[in-house]
Amino acid sequence: MKEYKNGNEAAIIILHEIYGINRFIEEVCIQYHNDGFDVFCPQLLGKENFPYEESSSAYAYFFNEVGFDVYKKIEEQIKHLKLFYKKVFVLGFSVGATIAWLCSATSLADGIICCYGSRIRDYLQVEPCCQVLLLFAEYDSFNVQEVVSDFKNKKNITVFSLAAHHGFLDKYNKYYDEKEANIAAVLIRKAMKKPTI
Repeated sequence: MKEYKNGNEAAIIILHEIYGINRFIEEVCIQYHNDGFDVFCPQLLGKENFPYEESSSAYAYFFNEVGFDVYKKIEEQIKHLKLFYKKVFVLGFSVGATIAWLCSATSLADGIICCYGSRIRDYLQVEPCCQVLLLFAEYDSFNVQEVVSDFKNKKNITVFSLAAHHGFLDKYNKYYDEKEANIAAVLIRKAMKKPTI
């Protein structure tokens, strides 16, 4: 677990992609810490990181050794942090976004942001009890528009499809898209200021 604490009133849990806590995730943690959050970033893999070129191995490792049921541990972490912080947010990327999405079924978090969580499509039955921002990559490996339309009228969900590929927020990823990453950053900041219902 990476932690960046400074006695702030709000905490954020950052949930990484299949690669683990890599340079991109570390920079995200530092960014939010500099923005006034105490940051908690669990190492979901329980091992060293995977390089980008080993995406197939990273994917297989996550699904065979970790799985999405790890969301239960994240729910416990949210519950624990709520004892010490006025607000607790969760920000997830890729598989981390799907884990964050599964955590939205409880009202423990003050807000959840899911960035290109392509496996969210397997959990459409989840009814969020807190505000959720879903940011999908339009050029992902599934019918994004179909999933986006499923969410358009659901309570507590704000959903956007950005004209980019999966991984567009990660400047070390070949699919990094600066324009769409900047749009996403504005949407995320706005979502974190939105009151919960």
